[in-house]
Amino acid sequence: MAERRLIGYQVKRLDQLIEETFGRAIDTAGMSRREWQTLNTLVGDPGADLAAALRPFWETTDASVATITDALIARGWLTRDGDRYAVTAEGRAAHETAREAVADIRRRMARGISESEFAVLTGALDTMITNLESAR
Repeated sequence: MAERRLIGYQVKRLDQLIEETFGRAIDTAGMSRREWQTLNTLVGDPGADLAAALRPFWETTDASVATITDALIARGWLTRDGDRYAVTAEGRAAHETAREAVADIRRRMARGISESEFAVLTGALDTMITNLESAR
């Protein structure tokens, strides 16, 4: 029987594999991972506070968010009106291409795991996160 690894190793290794796999897929779709996360956030919530929404994925500051949004504006994928962003038709098309690649990866990652098992797993991870955050 294979040696069981500790949770820290498993979570860290899974995170590395997610970053690598998603990064390659998003790159194939013609954007960076940060561009994907920004577009995906704005498609789902056009009024989102980007720094707050993206912080769990990458260290964000107003400057780092501005770098990504400026690049997306330069590509014609976003427009900006004051503090509000809008995803353009070109941006939505790019997002859809990347979304399909991401959906394929998510399906592959969860292969062999039932919906109920997945719910238990994500629930347990949420509890662990809450437990450690409350200990800060």
